[in-house]
Amino acid sequence: MDIFKIIGIGIVGGVLSITVKQYRREYAVMVGLATILAILFLTIGTLETAIEEISLITEKTGVDIRYFTAVIKVVGIAYITQFGAEILRDGGENAIALKVEMAGKVFILGLTIPIVTEFLEVCINALSVV
Repeated sequence: MDIFKIIGIGIVGGVLSITVKQYRREYAVMVGLATILAILFLTIGTLETAIEEISLITEKTGVDIRYFTAVIKVVGIAYITQFGAEILRDGGENAIALKVEMAGKVFILGLTIPIVTEFLEVCINALSVV
């Protein structure tokens, strides 16, 4: 199972990062980045499979593909933002990490506004019919 590989990479990367941090803090951040990239590389296949399955379900149910695309983008932005912020925190840049998180939230808001607007229009139209 790939999860055991991921856990192993995480443990080895964490121990290596702690060891290197004692001598050169900047190299410890690079070890952390390499570990994260290795873990992301191993999870991409599973993510692709999940997206394909959800896409098939979306097609079968007749749900507009725009909603599915928006949800995938929101989840992607959330994960990428979290990874970036955690890397910055590991490097001791808490203030920048907070700004990265704020930017991620703003981008998510921007992606969801058209969906919320359309939902509100449907509600208004339904209420005006009654």
